[in-house]
Amino acid sequence: MEETIPVIGFIDITGVSEDSICDVKYKVKNVIIKPNSAEDHSIYVEIELEVFCNSYEEKDVSIIQDMYSPSVNLGFKENKVSTMVNLKNTTDTINVRDKVRLEDIEHTRVCDVQVMPVINDMDILRDRVRVDGDLDLNFILTNDIGDDIITLNRQVPFNFTQEIQGLTEDSKVDMEIVPTFREFLTDDMEVAVKVDLGVNTNSYNLENVNVIDEIEELADECENPYSMVIYFVKPGDTLWKIAKRYRSTVEDIARVNDIEDLNKIMPGMQLFIPRCSACKVSA
Repeated sequence: MEETIPVIGFIDITGVSEDSICDVKYKVKNVIIKPNSAEDHSIYVEIELEVFCNSYEEKDVSIIQDMYSPSVNLGFKENKVSTMVNLKNTTDTINVRDKVRLEDIEHTRVCDVQVMPVINDMDILRDRVRVDGDLDLNFILTNDIGDDIITLNRQVPFNFTQEIQGLTEDSKVDMEIVPTFREFLTDDMEVAVKVDLGVNTNSYNLENVNVIDEIEELADECENPYSMVIYFVKPGDTLWKIAKRYRSTVEDIARVNDIEDLNKIMPGMQLFIPRCSACKVSA
């Protein structure tokens, strides 16, 4: 017999709402199965589930990561925030076709096969993830002569590659594999295995973002302001960093130096920095 048993429970998560997205996993920890009295014609089942739940919301959020003012000396507090970026959900199907031998099973018949996919190894590569695993098959057989129940365990290997555009070696991957179709055809001591596995993969990257808070205006500590200085670009420099250091603007530096691509400056390049001030500000 097969029976569906409903399970209802609640997990308290502070701040969760109806708009939240919840990823839930569960693990069966303890199972108790015992027959009730003959008059009840029923079986008592007790199952303990360990549940893991992640809840989050997808939002477009505007934040200040860096700032300065050419005319006002500003002070602020910087915080590092870890956030998920490039979150993707990818689904696939694995078709497992193989044959297994069940030795010494004369006078028996297969009643059921419990299927458990097991991931043994996972390689996260650029734009794809490669998985090696086993189908753990637990065959339940009955003896035609008596009432004995026999169990045999076999493993069937499987491997597959799932394409995920934008995946990198640093990406986080959370994969769930569940059987969606199964068929077992017995011929003598050999069983033809036909199992389809549904693959549901969540992938994302963790990125630390600099967030500015508690902005305040500070007194200027200026010494002999200049109208222009000459600066030689160093490795790692950007127009933003240079403009911030000298209290100029990216647009003014680009205009004076005929820079078309604001993101492209080379080490050693000579730049004229207009509207410069020798005020002591954060670089």
